[in-house]
Amino acid sequence: MSNVLKLAAVAVLVIGAAVVALVFSGAWPRASAADRERSRALFAEAQAQLEAGDQAAAMQLLNESIRLDMQNDALRVRASLLVSRNDFEGALRDLDRVIARRGGLAENYSLRCWLRARSGALDGARADCDRALEINPVLANAFGNRGLVGLKQGRYVEAWDDFNTALRVGGSDQWVSWRLFGRGIAAWGRGQATEGRQDVEQALRGNPAVAGEFAQFGVGGELMRELDDAAYAAAANPRSLIGLQQYLYLYPAGAHAAEARAQMAEIQTWIVEQQAAGQRALPGFFLAQDRGPAPPDDTFGAIAVSRSTWRVAFATDYATPGEAESAAAAACNGGAVRDCDAYAFRNVCAALAISPRERTRGMAWAHGQDDAVQGAVEHCQSRGGRSCVPVHSQCTPTPRQEATPAASP
Repeated sequence: MSNVLKLAAVAVLVIGAAVVALVFSGAWPRASAADRERSRALFAEAQAQLEAGDQAAAMQLLNESIRLDMQNDALRVRASLLVSRNDFEGALRDLDRVIARRGGLAENYSLRCWLRARSGALDGARADCDRALEINPVLANAFGNRGLVGLKQGRYVEAWDDFNTALRVGGSDQWVSWRLFGRGIAAWGRGQATEGRQDVEQALRGNPAVAGEFAQFGVGGELMRELDDAAYAAAANPRSLIGLQQYLYLYPAGAHAAEARAQMAEIQTWIVEQQAAGQRALPGFFLAQDRGPAPPDDTFGAIAVSRSTWRVAFATDYATPGEAESAAAAACNGGAVRDCDAYAFRNVCAALAISPRERTRGMAWAHGQDDAVQGAVEHCQSRGGRSCVPVHSQCTPTPRQEATPAASP
């Protein structure tokens, strides 16, 4: 091939690449004035649909708006919608177009950093986060995203610094749990196991789903397995409802979740059986229950017990201790009985145990229903009861699906 033909071939390739770049960036062919006006109107309609909560309609409008005129604002919004639909490749293409069109906002580079980290393009992701922080040195999500890149690269010291800075500059926004979890993984990676565990557990309390979010990036799995095993061991020895509930709250899909639920069912069965046996041991035992109208976040309950009979009442969900005690006493008193004494409790589980022979009673309050039952029996025994049996336990606030009629076994 002659030199002239070679030069011509190179020129064609260069021109072709330039045309592709112009088309990709939307710089060519240029939209007509009418198309640009229509595109802006469609974008405004899309924003209105988003505000109304109709993402499907918004996406259709955005697609048509971008087809008529590839504007950065529409591309940015569509990229965010594509992320919410798990179309990460599509979102990345839109952000590439925005940035190629000199839409170099810090937020755009930060989001592309996150998307590239997800796809494994870690060097490019770090470069994007660096650029985002050059543009806006206090952009919290860029620090958090660069921290994620650091975790995937095994650069734990740098990752810890980035997540820590994100926590400082981001304040109390919705990403606190994300940043805490990332900082915890970084601390664990650099040998600070205690600090790492504290951060991770605090993050899980704020957002139990955060571990799954990091798992999508292949991060945190090993530490979560260690913490899962340790948390379940602590909840199961000694076994308690509150410990098992806390384990399931932090690890709803943990390796021991099914076993924890089975253990809780066994404890609940034990409570029911023990209380039924206790009630049978008291001739003429009568139980009344009452529920007040108080909101469920801060409520009082009360136990009322007759001094002369086996009449008992539990009241829950009252706004003040006096109201709870009055309601419990009123439910307990009946017929010729007018000697019920009431004792209030607040936002806990309460239990009553009685020793029939000595007419000794014991009461206890605890966050776990099983702990309250055991505590009531122990209190009864400490007061001289030799045959102490639990007769009832109840928590306040009371779950709304429970029925609480007066009952006599």
